[in-house]
Amino acid sequence: MITSLKAIQAFWTAAYDKASNKQNRTAADVITKNEAGDDFTKAIRDTVQQWLVRNPEVTDADRVRMGITVRSNSHTPVPAPESFPVGSVDFSVRLQHTISFYDQASAHSNAKPEGVTGCEIYLKADGEAPKSVEEMNFQGTCSASPFVVKFDATKIDKIAWYWLRWVNRKGETGPWSTVVSAMKVG
Repeated sequence: MITSLKAIQAFWTAAYDKASNKQNRTAADVITKNEAGDDFTKAIRDTVQQWLVRNPEVTDADRVRMGITVRSNSHTPVPAPESFPVGSVDFSVRLQHTISFYDQASAHSNAKPEGVTGCEIYLKADGEAPKSVEEMNFQGTCSASPFVVKFDATKIDKIAWYWLRWVNRKGETGPWSTVVSAMKVG
């Protein structure tokens, strides 16, 4: 194993030295160096996994001293979402709403909160603003913003009301967003 690692390292070192000379290197030299570096990194990681991380003869205390992450034997529970999505509706395309959303706690970042798998989207078409989720229709769970809702021509010039909330991988949901609404323009 050590002999194999040293051979891979020697190849990477030679490729690195050749690609480091900016006046005489070619694009192929840089590609060879990058590929050799990837191969060397993979070989080191495989060796560490086999001989240090998964080896029952190496104690957790030894792993800590080597700077290797000690794996836990238990799963970290995923909490229910505590924040809510903030939504906006783009209605610039005829008979279509594009709902964009982000987490209220992340200041316009597209990242979902930790442990969240998606955003549930509910719709009430026409009438007064909904007072409960029972008045609404589930549109889907979207794992990444945006989400598109298409309408038929019978819904032209009606108001669409949307409620959004985060859901985690255990199916637990967070609080509802503020109501988002838009006209369904024909």
